[in-house]
Amino acid sequence: MEDSSGEARPFRAIIVGGGLLGLTAAHMFAKTDMDYVVLEQHDDLMPEIGSLLSLFPQSFRVLDQLDALDAVSAVLTRFDRNVFMSADDGEVWKEEQLMQLMEANHGYGIRIVHRPHFVKALHSSLPDAAKARIHVRKRVVRIDVSDDGVSVHCSDGTVEHGSIVIGADGVHSRTRQAMQSLAAGVPSDTDQPSPFATTYRLLFGNLPALDDLPRSTNYECAADGVSTQILTGETQAWFAVYEKIATPPVKERLRWTEDDKMEVLRKWGHLYMAPGHTVKDTYERRVGDVGLINLEEGLLDNWSWRRIVLVGDAVRKLEPHAGLGYNTGVGDLVELVNGLRRLTRGRTEPPITDDFETLFKNYQAKRMEDTPTVVDTSERRARVCAWLTPKDWFTARVLLPYLPLGKYGVNYVLGPLISRAPVLEWLDEKNLPARAVPYVHHPRLDVKEKVEYTGASMASKMPTLPLLTGAVALAALATVGFRFLRRI
Repeated sequence: MEDSSGEARPFRAIIVGGGLLGLTAAHMFAKTDMDYVVLEQHDDLMPEIGSLLSLFPQSFRVLDQLDALDAVSAVLTRFDRNVFMSADDGEVWKEEQLMQLMEANHGYGIRIVHRPHFVKALHSSLPDAAKARIHVRKRVVRIDVSDDGVSVHCSDGTVEHGSIVIGADGVHSRTRQAMQSLAAGVPSDTDQPSPFATTYRLLFGNLPALDDLPRSTNYECAADGVSTQILTGETQAWFAVYEKIATPPVKERLRWTEDDKMEVLRKWGHLYMAPGHTVKDTYERRVGDVGLINLEEGLLDNWSWRRIVLVGDAVRKLEPHAGLGYNTGVGDLVELVNGLRRLTRGRTEPPITDDFETLFKNYQAKRMEDTPTVVDTSERRARVCAWLTPKDWFTARVLLPYLPLGKYGVNYVLGPLISRAPVLEWLDEKNLPARAVPYVHHPRLDVKEKVEYTGASMASKMPTLPLLTGAVALAALATVGFRFLRRI
């Protein structure tokens, strides 16, 4: 795209979405010489209802590279104990402590964080120049794509011009709708059906610190078509009720009212959420508003078209029991920004559309190496808690309580995903801890550590189990952290 003088404009990325991934993208671009802008449709960056987020070891590596680790670490909470139990009668089926194993394997464990605190930490740790590139009240209504650039039209009448559009705008991505419309040969503001389907909905909220329950503990209670959860932190706690709403899943976007929230409470108020704590009792101790949202699931076939590319929930929507959503989205950004930096660095002429199309196809192919496992793990994790089939019940009631499947999941399901996760190529890691399992990727290094997923290379030796059982085994993990949508 040419400027008013007729000269070709330098590379500029337009990032749509100022949520967690949009802020993370701002951090990454701020560490390059690539120009960018972030467009957020809401009045501010803070979620309307605070919720819980899980951070995995691979995300800590990237945050360290971005010099955001100290700011983020100040608001994190660890959890060490997982309790799996019956929602119907409160019987405890299994207790495990798996986080120490993960930390020994990978140097970092899993931490949880209150979403508003994480948003604030990400934003506050940005340089002032990067903060100035984040614009709120910028609702995208149309995207134009030409041979030499893109134009993003906002509802306030402003237009942003650039080289590419990165859609980091979540499950209801307007960037995705525009991309699919343009690919279909219709105007970009044409509505498109959602590629995702909804089986469950989620009632969630916040609690004060619960003195009658141990801290740093995740309680998950399973039942037929419904599951409940309390996770206790040091200064607060979080609760959730996951309820099946449709079999087969529905694709239309469902919206819920205050009456619908009361319906969930009336229907499931008797269920246990932790020993001695029912849904009704827990709700009465809530702090602040309570949310009720759909939990869409699914995977998009095509992640890009010409100069538009998507990341995170815009391409793969994961049910949040396994807590993999944000962490997987960070991997998307790392792979994409690495490629963009290689493509644009040192060029005298801007890349052409064919260059971006090749880069975006390679980006999707690389991310698809682990995406099927991520999608399958998240799906199975949800169904072993809120059962949909007799197989789900059998896994929860017969396999999980009596087999060491949680350790298998840490070592052989999550382990490869964590160890193969990409890092930013050009930024050093300052604080990489000692670990038993090597990482595949390192910045500025031409060699890779050798990775062997065998009992000898793990912090604790495990028997070999079929991979399918190992994926189901992840249900014994409480790497949960219900990762909710930014907005209802």
